[in-house]
Amino acid sequence: MRRLFLRIFLAFWAAMAVVAVVLVVSSPYFTRSHPGLDRWQRGAEQVLQERLAAGAEHLQRRGWPRRGENRWGEGGWGGPAASGGRTWPFVSRFLLSADGQQVAGPEAPREVVAFARRVASAGEQVSGRDGVLVMAGQPVSAPDGSRLILVVAARMPPRPVDLLEPGALWWRLGLMALLVGALCLWLAHGLAAPLGALRGTVRRLAGGDLTARAGPSLTRRRDEVGELAREFDAMAGRLEALVAAQRRLVRDVSHELRSPLARLAVALELARQKGGAPVAEALGRIEREAARLEELIAQLLTLSRLEATEAPPSREPVAMDQLLRQVAEDAAFEAASRSVQVVVEGAPAVVMGDAELLRRAVDNVVRNAIAFTPSGTRLDVRLTAEDEEVVVRVRDAGEGVPEPMLGAIFEPFVRVESARERRGGGAGLGLAIAAQAVRLHGGSIAAANSPGGGLEVTIRLPAHSA
Repeated sequence: MRRLFLRIFLAFWAAMAVVAVVLVVSSPYFTRSHPGLDRWQRGAEQVLQERLAAGAEHLQRRGWPRRGENRWGEGGWGGPAASGGRTWPFVSRFLLSADGQQVAGPEAPREVVAFARRVASAGEQVSGRDGVLVMAGQPVSAPDGSRLILVVAARMPPRPVDLLEPGALWWRLGLMALLVGALCLWLAHGLAAPLGALRGTVRRLAGGDLTARAGPSLTRRRDEVGELAREFDAMAGRLEALVAAQRRLVRDVSHELRSPLARLAVALELARQKGGAPVAEALGRIEREAARLEELIAQLLTLSRLEATEAPPSREPVAMDQLLRQVAEDAAFEAASRSVQVVVEGAPAVVMGDAELLRRAVDNVVRNAIAFTPSGTRLDVRLTAEDEEVVVRVRDAGEGVPEPMLGAIFEPFVRVESARERRGGGAGLGLAIAAQAVRLHGGSIAAANSPGGGLEVTIRLPAHSA
């Protein structure tokens, strides 16, 4: 997964880089316009001017401090100030001479000294900012007539929220969301689209289409998805070859067995003519087993032919109600020997397909039900029309089938244990032939145990609207 991992990593890294670039470029920290900072500074200047006026009033009312004194009694130099719902800590007062010499208050930073000299030069109240210090100062006259500078300073960087400009923030956030969304959409589509296509191919293969392949659009990719598609095509090719070889083997063996069986039938007839009564019973047994083997080979050839076919041999309107009655009449002889009653119910319904193939499918299901329903019971065959489908339900009164075997009974040579114990149990090909015939007509076949007992086989075929 190296290349796919690298692709995901680089895509997400690029998305984060875009976010970072947009944030940096659009941030008020790095633009020439500082509307938020200007607002913050105006608020700070207002607080400092208030503290400056309070300091000047303090000097006039409570006297001048001695040189080097840090505090002026109650109220002093420090303490937080509040304005506009916000507290301004670290506000300090400084008293300096016109040339910047310390007179009173805490030790003045060099920024305050430089600012005091600027106020002295201006000769009036001045506000300004130097680094993290926001300052306000004005000249004052001492009792001895000397000129001093009163400076109030606050050391407090602005909060990030103070620097944001709502008017410019929303469109920047919108643009950033669009850029990141487009990049992530491209990434998601690039990863999900090929996997979705491969998933559809897997479903086709699981549905029985052994020719399903990922296609060149996926196999030409140079990442892990392309490797997976190539491995899938190789696997599908091997499966198709194995299934084709299996079908070819069954077909060839069945054809090869027919000739020895034909010669065996001739040999049995000659032996019966020459052997007379003493060997007649043994020869009859051999003949019955040969006939059973002949029937098995015929079923194998039918199944092999149906598996290799993609469409019915012919397509014509088939009256399913008439077909069911014909099948019931043919099966009535076998059912009568076991005292089983075959009952057919349903309104007229028509499907498009091969009549003989459909008759064989229904006949196999009905005969299978007769073989496994107890003597003296009833076999129900119902025909209904549901949502543009013709539905045939065959329900017996037998023991049913174990739940794990319900889907497997339509596979070749699969029989439940109770069927294996019966003397007349077949080879397990009748339902497999029925399933293939229904598949060729675009329908489905399923089995379920009835709540009242017995097995119900449901055949669904597309209805034909004449």
